[in-house]
Amino acid sequence: MSSAVYIAYKLAKVFVYPLTWILALLAFALVWSRPSHLRRARICLVLALALAYALSIAPVSHALVRSLERIYPPDPDRAHAGDTSYEAVVVLAGGVERKGGLRPRDTLAPASLHRLLCGRDLMLRGLARTLVLSGGNADPFQDATPEASIMAETLKAWGPVTWAVQTETHSRTTYENAVETRNLLHDRARVALVTSAMHMPRSMAFFRRQGLDATAFPCEFAVGGTPSNGMQFIPSVVHLALSTLAINEWVGLGLYRLAGKAD
Repeated sequence: MSSAVYIAYKLAKVFVYPLTWILALLAFALVWSRPSHLRRARICLVLALALAYALSIAPVSHALVRSLERIYPPDPDRAHAGDTSYEAVVVLAGGVERKGGLRPRDTLAPASLHRLLCGRDLMLRGLARTLVLSGGNADPFQDATPEASIMAETLKAWGPVTWAVQTETHSRTTYENAVETRNLLHDRARVALVTSAMHMPRSMAFFRRQGLDATAFPCEFAVGGTPSNGMQFIPSVVHLALSTLAINEWVGLGLYRLAGKAD
């Protein structure tokens, strides 16, 4: 994917975000605020408020997230100690918080940190002899250290490792994670795939499409139980963010399937 196409891809993703839909509805309401179009304005305003409220409460956001996380549920018995039939444990990067302001250096975003810890745990169990860290620089507007390199530095800071570590630093999207991992290993390579539970369905679809024999090892489950009291109906930006992430995953998976790039 060229730089120009990647920038266009990143900008196009803005239209998937619910906040974009809400702002668009409010903009239409403002445009149609004249008496001749007052009914249209009211409809847009009601839709904007309803959408903002629904996607910002726990029952809706949790339902959207669980629709993804239940596809590959956790299986503690899957990682047998000493099972080295996997050629590699593959950990997908989940973002980096770049240095600036009071932050003295690049650090892993929470998603990347959780995934790295899960991958390290599988390696300590002896699941494979090679750990692959996959992720390049996802920022199209600046030249920065690849995410996989920062993951490798973090892993090294935790202490010595007794296994091989390979970094894949070219990918900028989940689809490219799969393509570059296949290039690093080979077709039909048996890998233990580690990423966030919500991100796992899209990741597995891409990896299997590339001919990799991937087994899901999800981590970082985003939701637990939904509160049974009235607090669950109070809107929150946290729930709006969860809803946005889940919608982004479903839309991305659907579009790539239509393009024939995902199973």
